Amino acid sequence: MISSGKRRPKSASEMIRQADLWRIGADGDQNYVQAFQLYKKAASRGNVRAMFLLGTMFESGHGTKQSYREAAKWYDRGCEEGDIDCAAAIAFLSEAGLGVKRSRSYAIEMNERAATAGNVRAENNLGLIYLDPDGGDLNLHAAMTWFQKGNISGFAPAQVNLGRMYQRGMNVNRSCGTAAVLFKRAARQGNTGSKIHLARLYRLGLGVDRSETVARHLFLEAARWGSSGARKELEEDEGEPEGPKYCAALKRAEDPQSQLEIGLAYLDGICTGQSVYTAVYWLEQAAKGGSETAMYVLGQIYENGICLEKSPASAAKWYRWGADRGHGPCAYNLAYMYENGIGGPKDPEKALALYRKASEDSSSDEDALSDALFAVGSMMLRGNGTEKDPAGAAEVLSRSAELGHAGAQLLAGKILLASDRWKAVSFLKRAAEQGDEEATKILSEME
Repeated sequence: MISSGKRRPKSASEMIRQADLWRIGADGDQNYVQAFQLYKKAASRGNVRAMFLLGTMFESGHGTKQSYREAAKWYDRGCEEGDIDCAAAIAFLSEAGLGVKRSRSYAIEMNERAATAGNVRAENNLGLIYLDPDGGDLNLHAAMTWFQKGNISGFAPAQVNLGRMYQRGMNVNRSCGTAAVLFKRAARQGNTGSKIHLARLYRLGLGVDRSETVARHLFLEAARWGSSGARKELEEDEGEPEGPKYCAALKRAEDPQSQLEIGLAYLDGICTGQSVYTAVYWLEQAAKGGSETAMYVLGQIYENGICLEKSPASAAKWYRWGADRGHGPCAYNLAYMYENGIGGPKDPEKALALYRKASEDSSSDEDALSDALFAVGSMMLRGNGTEKDPAGAAEVLSRSAELGHAGAQLLAGKILLASDRWKAVSFLKRAAEQGDEEATKILSEME
């Protein structure tokens, strides 16, 4: 185990690393005061990252007296140096009027600065601002645009918020099916709120096949982390541990599953003293112990820059760990990186091999399998990473189409028009029902 205090750090970066260890209690000796002092010293030397971390300490009251005013001061200093995390943080305080004068316009300005630079939390916050008419005009189109950006970045809260808009039919045709897909994406990252929303869809059979068994399982998972809403649904108000107490109990365990649950809890904000650094520490312990889910979540964090700087190399490392163990979602995301040259040169052959591996993971849900099959079929159709094979592509795309993938339904339908018109029309109709404009046009021209 790494020691937190064997030598005195000299550089600002060393101070931050040492402070992080004190903050998360890496050797079992958590000390917020020591962490605060080191962050402050590094920030005083002009280290921008330390300014942000010091602000979070003032905001949470860890290691020092809680002060939104002091937090805002350090976030402002970081903003002056161009730090996007500080911009997102000061935007939140400005929107809420904490430590600074409440200003919706300034919150939007700073969130847009951070979001434009790729801060996923700022993307989600902008969506929330435009969804709330308090202090400004309701702008559903802008809200959906920013939630969609957060969804593409893989940020679970944005996926939940976008799902809620589809569920309610806000600025879009109501679609509980699309909402369910979005809730599933967030749930795969351990997001508690998404499990509650998804459970309610399963209980009522909205957008998914009705299943009380699945609904109950999801409610139990959410209740386990202290969700009062889930407890109410289950009518089991007694015996469930509170989030912070449960996290404290889990910390005494050393198995990968417990370490994974600690990491997810910190990432989801259930444990007190929320910190992405704490989450990453525990997720790494779980991954090193063999947890494929932890490998996947770590890859998501580094690929999309969720509260940390983006690191394609780190993302690829964790996805590769999972892919080597046969984990479909890890294989899929690593394939996407190879296909699009993210973090290195494009390698379509490796991408295709990994997409195929993802499509063979029988433990993946139907959405993940259909995505992987669609990717394989599309590459076969284009001759990307392999020889062009329209017949083989049609077979693979048909499998994806049967699982409900609209893009696969369109491509399979177009390919099969010459050889199996009935099946082609069936796929095109299903794609059109999901809103695919090209499929609708093809069908109208056939009439």
